[in-house]
Amino acid sequence: MLALAALTLPALADGPVVHTYFAPNPEEDLSLSATTAGGSMPAALETPSGTVQAPDPSKSPEESEVAYGGTSTPSSVDANYRIDRNTTRPEVVSYDDPFIPAVTPFKRLYAYDSVDDGLELVVNDKRLSRVSIGGNVESGDDQFYGDMVVDLAEDTAVRIPSVGPGARVLAAHTNPETRFELYRDGADNWFIKAPERKRVRLVMQLAIHRSVFGSDFADVGYRALSRWVPVLPASAGPAASEVLGKLGLSPAVSPRAAVQTLVSHFRSFTPSTAWPKGAGADLYKELALTQKGVCRHRAYAFVITALAQGIPARMVRNEAHAWVEVYDGSLWHRIDLGGAAERMDTEQDPTEPQHRPPDDPYSWPEGSESGQELAQRTLAGSGGQPEPGSGGDAGAATSVAGDGGVQQTPAPAPSTSPTSSLETDAGLMAPEVDERPASTVTLGPIERQVKRGEPLPVKGKVEADGKGCEGVRVDFKLRTPTGRMISIQSLSTVAGGAYDGAIVVPPGVDVGDYELVVSTDGNPQCGSGSSE
Repeated sequence: MLALAALTLPALADGPVVHTYFAPNPEEDLSLSATTAGGSMPAALETPSGTVQAPDPSKSPEESEVAYGGTSTPSSVDANYRIDRNTTRPEVVSYDDPFIPAVTPFKRLYAYDSVDDGLELVVNDKRLSRVSIGGNVESGDDQFYGDMVVDLAEDTAVRIPSVGPGARVLAAHTNPETRFELYRDGADNWFIKAPERKRVRLVMQLAIHRSVFGSDFADVGYRALSRWVPVLPASAGPAASEVLGKLGLSPAVSPRAAVQTLVSHFRSFTPSTAWPKGAGADLYKELALTQKGVCRHRAYAFVITALAQGIPARMVRNEAHAWVEVYDGSLWHRIDLGGAAERMDTEQDPTEPQHRPPDDPYSWPEGSESGQELAQRTLAGSGGQPEPGSGGDAGAATSVAGDGGVQQTPAPAPSTSPTSSLETDAGLMAPEVDERPASTVTLGPIERQVKRGEPLPVKGKVEADGKGCEGVRVDFKLRTPTGRMISIQSLSTVAGGAYDGAIVVPPGVDVGDYELVVSTDGNPQCGSGSSE
């Protein structure tokens, strides 16, 4: 239950004005070379996206704010990524952007640069190296502020987002002040480590080569790139070779030309309600050759194909979008493959500047839509100025407690990871005549008291006509007392239609009593169904 406190503001007696408030003026701060309180970083930055004002480093973190870190570590379940079969376009996704200018929807939260025997994407080198704090802005740099709430864990590295590959930290400060160190792994995932468990606000000044966001791949040979290309597992080899052959790629095609071919092919994907039927290497091949899927399917298949061709590549994702990065020996290039959701739910201030990247060096097929366009639609819809185009326990009641550590909900077997919000709200539209047998969704016993940010174990089964439904997405939602549904996360079923995992109540959910509803849109063999 929530308690509301009444607050009365008394009228002040007439008297001398002790202090007059003046709104910050970023242009004036620039001209005066002003700094933030304490002098740790500039009070304003002049960027290609406009003049931006520094966040307040003295602002305390609030319980209601989206928080990063928490239970997301270099070895947590979200450090691997398993692709799903749901190729329908999400209707709406949630998103939080802690950067100024905002990089919506390209906050870099999870990155994967290798493939394991089960064709899950993983980090090839999980060893952590220190991220130095300090240095100067270099010619050709873009600059950003980072302003995020982080739930620190005692002597444990926890995940935080970065603005892009190769970003540098020029200054950093926490409130409350805390000793901390920043780290990155081999795929340039960022982490923060501190000696105590607490919630802090982390404010950073960041710099990154602007060409990362849009520039041509260098004219380089495969031998020069080979040291950065992990070996593909034998389980992926035959399928990847077939895909390369269909795309006309071979060692005779230069890396630069191969990247051009790959971008053109994977940007030509389209969402589909006819889900693929394969698994493992067969699923990868089906996705790549039928060109079905949304952002996460495109990025997943791109990475496997690029690695097979000898090009260093990563899949990068957050709770709302997925894309790829490719390396030419000197620079990681961010490349969006499209496939974004129809709309995005974000609390981003539409008056805050949106990052304006350089021109995209690759063309977009007719009818395709980029993540940048999703951001523009979101800003336009919120009043901002878009940038120019560039037997289960059915309906189980659960209570959300207010003293848990809130963390950013991991995105799906992408957006994701073992569970992911990239798949939440997939917006599957059933055909006019659905001949599939209806699915029965069961949910086993669960804990009745739940803390936000802490995993809630769930298990159950999805069946249709008495047969288990393998490989279907299972969606978890909270129903409020007024009937409003709040999307949580998704899991995928395995052989026999069973699911067994954990979900995390997302940040911002009010303390109170809810019903947990489990549902599925099914697959080509199983219809939709719900635990209700």
